[in-house]
Amino acid sequence: MNYFSSLWGRRADLFDVRGALVPRRVRGNVLVTAVRAGGCLALVLVSLWLAGRMDLAPYAAMGCFTSLYARDESYARRVWLLAVVGVGLTVAVAAGASASALGVGVWAPILVVAAVASGARYLSDVVALGAPAGLMFVFAAGVAGYAPQTWPEVGVRAGVTAAAAGLCWAAAVVGALAHPRAPERLALARALHAVADHLEDPSGRGVDRAEGAVRAAWRVLHARERGEGTCGLEVLAARAQGAIRGGGSVVERARRAAELRELARRVRRRRVVDPLVEEGERVRLSVYADRVRAGARPARVWSWGRASGAWVVRVAVASLVAGGVAWLWGADHGYWATVSAASVLQATSVSATWHRTVQRGVGTVVGAVVAAGVFALVDTSSVWVVIALVVACQVGAELVVMTNYAYAIVCVTPLTLALSALARPGAGMFDLVVERTAATVSGALVGLVVCVVVADRGARARLEGALVECERACERVADGGGAGGRHRLVEALAGLEAAAAVAVGEPAVSVPGERVERARGRARALLDREPEPV
Repeated sequence: MNYFSSLWGRRADLFDVRGALVPRRVRGNVLVTAVRAGGCLALVLVSLWLAGRMDLAPYAAMGCFTSLYARDESYARRVWLLAVVGVGLTVAVAAGASASALGVGVWAPILVVAAVASGARYLSDVVALGAPAGLMFVFAAGVAGYAPQTWPEVGVRAGVTAAAAGLCWAAAVVGALAHPRAPERLALARALHAVADHLEDPSGRGVDRAEGAVRAAWRVLHARERGEGTCGLEVLAARAQGAIRGGGSVVERARRAAELRELARRVRRRRVVDPLVEEGERVRLSVYADRVRAGARPARVWSWGRASGAWVVRVAVASLVAGGVAWLWGADHGYWATVSAASVLQATSVSATWHRTVQRGVGTVVGAVVAAGVFALVDTSSVWVVIALVVACQVGAELVVMTNYAYAIVCVTPLTLALSALARPGAGMFDLVVERTAATVSGALVGLVVCVVVADRGARARLEGALVECERACERVADGGGAGGRHRLVEALAGLEAAAAVAVGEPAVSVPGERVERARGRARALLDREPEPV
């Protein structure tokens, strides 16, 4: 019985918790990103303390969320993408503060935060924003909307957010002056390691991870015009591509894996890297890289077709319901429930939302216990202690967020509580811990329920489109499409896998299992048979 054939088994697996809390190995760009995010936040908070305006700390922190985005993107894409994020966070703070300044009751902030949440989800899909997607815009609107505001303060809050976002934008792109190809080198090193992992252990889904990493490397390499340094990196990408399905004995595979790992180390540390191949093979790899670049689809800055109306509706409804529940409950920080509902809906299917709900709930409970212990040991009346705690939690969250979302929430929970302490000195920390836990868990459950009730029937149409694209790519390769056609087939197969995973995770969507299996099988067979670059 194959993966798609059993409808009953598919439904039973929707709420399987296996893998939800399993760590994922991440290579490279972890410490640098964490230190950069923590350093920007520390600089902003210390500046506010020197200015005697610690009441603006939460709004500055919202601007610093800019540093959480585009961590692995090329500098060309990072420049404009982070500008979009910074403007979006500023607009979210301004919208939330304006809703509060209206003074017409709590429903104005609830409606505005829900509107920001749905708009952020749409924006995230259209521009392929990547993690943490639209979540931080909701947080920004909630922080501003649920705090008492006056009209003169609205511009100040938004200005502080914009200034902090500008600082983070500059810190994220300044590296282009010293290491202009650092993102390309990072993506390539990850691809080489992923292929080496597959060679050492060819069982399981290692081949999928290897192909995904190589595909990501090609995407980053093709994001800019080819230069002298890029040519050598593309040769290495071609070598990694060819090694994925390389046969041989266990010893031969282990030897190739060791070579790839050494190349990955050199890619990260040296300006010029020898691909460790003979001259004739280097020429063949160069030709293959030329054909892949020629056959690659042009990268689109945005695509309206990426956005799903069902997910925008899901986020809007869940945000409204969560905000309303928190209001009825009498929570002082009702936006915590709204943010939690929106956070679990930054996923792609019901099953993925369930995993996010488990991660959000477990991470919050553990984080609340940690926060209670920390607050019992440290003097939260000291601004310097709280600033140090906020920065440490920010760095900690960035260190583990790519490993598992739940681990990051463990750090985010005390961070959020510490920011509340900075904005409102003297607040009861134990009461904040209890409120945070209850609001977050309830909001996550609301998001999950709404995700189940509001069906994403467009998932079937997207799957049909991916099937057609994969079948066309198969025909091109079968007719002699060469390296460019093969690269298109790899991309089409990845798109099919992603669309099928989404459809399988939606209870209301019927999946054409036999057709999907047939297309996958043919694509795999063609990729295995098509001559590789090495």
